[in-house]
Order: sequence, then structure tokens, then C-alpha cells
Amino acid sequence: MRSITRLMIVAVALLSVTLPTLSADRKPQKTDESKRARGLFVNKKSDGMSVLVLKLEDNALVPVDPSQAFKAGDQIKIQLESNFDGFIYVVNIQPSGKRCLMFPYPGAANNAVVSGEQYQIPPGKDAMQFDEEKGTEVLQVIMSRDRIPYLDAAQKEPEGCLAQSATTAAAELQAGIVKKVTPVVPQTGGSKMRSRDIILAAGKDKDSNGSVVALPDNGGGGKLKPGEIAPFEIRLKHN
Repeated sequence: MRSITRLMIVAVALLSVTLPTLSADRKPQKTDESKRARGLFVNKKSDGMSVLVLKLEDNALVPVDPSQAFKAGDQIKIQLESNFDGFIYVVNIQPSGKRCLMFPYPGAANNAVVSGEQYQIPPGKDAMQFDEEKGTEVLQVIMSRDRIPYLDAAQKEPEGCLAQSATTAAAELQAGIVKKVTPVVPQTGGSKMRSRDIILAAGKDKDSNGSVVALPDNGGGGKLKPGEIAPFEIRLKHN
């Protein structure tokens, strides 16, 4: 596995694994929106995904609030579970503006997801480790029913980085799971893709259901159509 700014991929030895949930960003959430998002996800009335951020503590993976401040040496894993059959991409947006694919990663080009299956990033015994550089690491998750050629092509680039550079740094971004995202897929020409909004449901500590993102079921329905993507970001602050 390759290294990315402040997050290095390292092998870890786990004595046990716990899979409770985390809370979403610290902004107050409307109860009705949270219940709606979770209901849409669980009943598969809308395309969506559950999210867990797990931190290595005492040789076990435990849940953490993604809006907390991490420190050098902290090791984490991201667990995703889709309620639809399709594809997910995870793009690391560094404070410098550099954008590189984290999933699919070298040696695992297949980023197809199956409803109800859990996917950990990085997989197996690997974990992401923060180094000494401070800032906010942005992991943008993109849900799609179809492959995204622009992101697939990035796998052939050095370190899997996108040809188009970002224009803003992430250092001052709010931490947590958020709906506002930095564009990573070109929105011009024949490859224009429609970006769908999502609603959030914050999980509770030690709740294995996790936090949930789901497409609202109003306007065009809650299912992704060809040429549509549903992005959200996991922003991890490092002090």
C-alpha cells in the first residue's frame, strides 16, 4: 500500500475487534431527518451507506467520533456498508490540494460493492496511521451505480493521483462526516455527471448500526440513476 499525507498504511496486530458506531459531524441534526435517513437505508427505499471510523486502542478497534482531534501515531480504519449493488470510490484530498485514490487501491482494482457486505479501508490487518504533519485529512466517498471512467483512469497515474489538482486546502475544514464536498469529478463536456444530495443520521457510541448517509426519496426518487453520483466526506483533523 502507498502512503498519503499524514496517513500512512501500516500493519497492525489486533487482539479483538469491536464494531460500534460513531457520531456524524457536531452540527445539531433534526430528529426527523435522522430517523428518515436511517429508515430509508435499512428498508432499502433509498441508496445509502453506513459508516464506521474505528481507532486502534489497546490492540482492539473501537469506535471514535470523526470530529475529534487525532494525533501523530493514531491508527484508524474506515468501515463502509452499502445497501445497494454498485461501486464506491474513496479519494484522499490533502491540504496541499493533491487528490489520490484510496479505494480502489493498487492490487485491488475491483471496487464493486454488494448490498449488505462490509468493506474496510485499508483491508485486512492494515490501518492508516497519522504522521507528524498537522491539518485536516479529507476522505471523500463517492457512491455510484456504475463505474466512473475518470476515477478508474486515475489508477494508472503515479500513486493513483488525479490529473486535475484541487484549488483549496483542507486545513480549516470542519471535521466530521459532512455533506458539502470538494468536486473531484469533472462536470464539463460529455462526461458531465449529476451529483445527488444526501441526508445524514448520526449514530450513537457503541451502536453497531453506525452512522448513515442516504439519498432523500423526494424529487427523482432515492435511487441512483446512470450518470449520477452521491458524494460525502469524512474529515479527520490532526493536531
